[in-house]
Amino acid sequence: MRTTRPGSAHPLDELCAEVDRLWTTLIAAPPLHGWGSTPRAAFPAVNVRETDDAVLVEAEIPGLAAADVSVSVADDTLVLEGERRTDGPRPAGEGAGDEVVWHRRERGSGRFERRIPLAVAVAADRVEARLVDGVLTVRCPKAPEAQPRRVPVSGG
Repeated sequence: MRTTRPGSAHPLDELCAEVDRLWTTLIAAPPLHGWGSTPRAAFPAVNVRETDDAVLVEAEIPGLAAADVSVSVADDTLVLEGERRTDGPRPAGEGAGDEVVWHRRERGSGRFERRIPLAVAVAADRVEARLVDGVLTVRCPKAPEAQPRRVPVSGG
């Protein structure tokens, strides 16, 4: 016996369409790590590399100023914290009280925190951070005991 009328969608077809809409919404959503409570994608994206004398971390934080970011080192873990404002700077002519109507919103906003374990001991008092063109570069000099040391070879 047929349970749906001719021309109407089957309930499972409606469910599939609803799941497709939900999936499309989730893909377009901003990264959740740092913006919400569920870590899905890490923000900011980082590259970490090691040289003979330092660990270098590059983090992508477009649209943030140096005052919006905090960098610290604790127990050989680099901590990047900051906040991206919801509305960002307004173009000239737009007042602070104007209502904002979003047509698409893919960039997240709010507070973020990223903890990056460092593979070697670093000299926390000599860490340097620089923000240029949306890329935060943090140089963590290795502690003297973590740096390679040339051992002289004697003959005889």
